[in-house]
Amino acid sequence: MYGKPVLGTVLPTAGLMAAPQVIPGLPYAEGLQEAAGAGFLLYVATAIAMLSLKLWFHLRNSGEPS
Repeated sequence: MYGKPVLGTVLPTAGLMAAPQVIPGLPYAEGLQEAAGAGFLLYVATAIAMLSLKLWFHLRNSGEPS
């Protein structure tokens, strides 16, 4: 109070001043982000492949009665 900043306004800036080498677990978090990105790309590629196969089978069998 009385001219001093509130505790909640000081803590967020303390995290910004810390160097990335000091923060524990940062390399682990970066590895998790890379794995999540690779997993998402694999998911999207699989979905595109399955939709392409479905479209190909649909176009291939469009003239035949089912």
